[in-house]
Amino acid sequence: MKWLRNSKGLTLFEVLTVVVILAIVSMLSISIVTSATKQQLEQSTHNRDIKHISFALKVITKDFRKSDDLDSEKDETTDPPTELHTLLLGEEIVSTYRLENNQIIRNSNGNEEVIASGISKFTIRGGTIEIISEDGQTVTTDITQRRGK
Repeated sequence: MKWLRNSKGLTLFEVLTVVVILAIVSMLSISIVTSATKQQLEQSTHNRDIKHISFALKVITKDFRKSDDLDSEKDETTDPPTELHTLLLGEEIVSTYRLENNQIIRNSNGNEEVIASGISKFTIRGGTIEIISEDGQTVTTDITQRRGK
């Protein structure tokens, strides 16, 4: 009996206590890392959307200020109908913009380029440009033309 009392081992209770404590610490650590990763992904998506919208506004503003007229019409040949925004300088077309497959597409001198993606709504009315991203971010700006009739 004296030998059992002086043994230098761990009891089953002590081992189970350590295992439970390690499991709780591990679960908390994994939860923190998962939460931080999710937040970083959401933030990078948000920043990407802002970058695309900012670039689109910069390009549209530049073309808008080169023009002296805006012609907006619906293209009924597409499904769903696409709204075309044509910026004109006299009779010459500066550029044409349309929203297609959640992308703002710019056509200038026969060259088409995607200037923003992840866009759910895009309109130009008078001097107001409105862009709404797929995640609901809305950007509206008023632009005055530098040239006039």
